[in-house]
Order: sequence, then C-alpha cells, then structure tokens
Amino acid sequence: MFNTIGYFQFNNLIQGRIPMLLVLLDNIDLAPWFNQVTRLHLENIVVHSQPEQVLPLIQERKLPLHYAVLVLDNDGVRSASTVEALEKAGFTNAYYVKGGFAALANERTQQI
Repeated sequence: MFNTIGYFQFNNLIQGRIPMLLVLLDNIDLAPWFNQVTRLHLENIVVHSQPEQVLPLIQERKLPLHYAVLVLDNDGVRSASTVEALEKAGFTNAYYVKGGFAALANERTQQI
C-alpha cells in the first residue's frame, strides 16, 4: 500500500544526491554517517516538521505531485501515517523507512 525503503535504498538516495525532500519528524542526526560533500546535500534537502505540517509545507513549496518525498521518524509509525496523508493528497513518490531511524541504524550496522 505505502512505499517503504530500507537502509540500502536510503543510502543510495543520499549518496547519489537524488533530488528529494527529506522530512525528519524527530530529532535525528544523519550527518555523522556521511562525508562532507554528502552532508552538504543532506543540509539542502532536509526539513524538520511535525506530521500535521508536512502536507502544508510541501504545498507551500509548490512541489509537483511526482516529486520525491522521504519521511523519517524514530520508529516508522508517524512517518507511515504521514506518507498515507501525502498519497491521499495525490503525491505519487512519497516514501518512509519501515521501522524508522531505529531500523535504519540497525540495517546500517549490519552493512558495515
């Protein structure tokens, strides 16, 4: 039903500097995971928001409905419902990390 990604896909999106909006719902610091060039990309694509503010934020930026949006929280619960709201609003390229940052960090540890 909803689009989910794991560490491998997440890392590829960030390392490849793919144009997207990365919405962080919690106080998550991804900078230590990446080198300086990639951190600059992160700084340009990250916004911090609350779930109920994500759709208005995206609409305010006048992003097209096909623009990639990735929502991340600590456990994946609020990000899933946020992506559901985005899909209901017509966004076709919205994703979240199943299990949130905790799952992402766990998968990253297994990859290293």
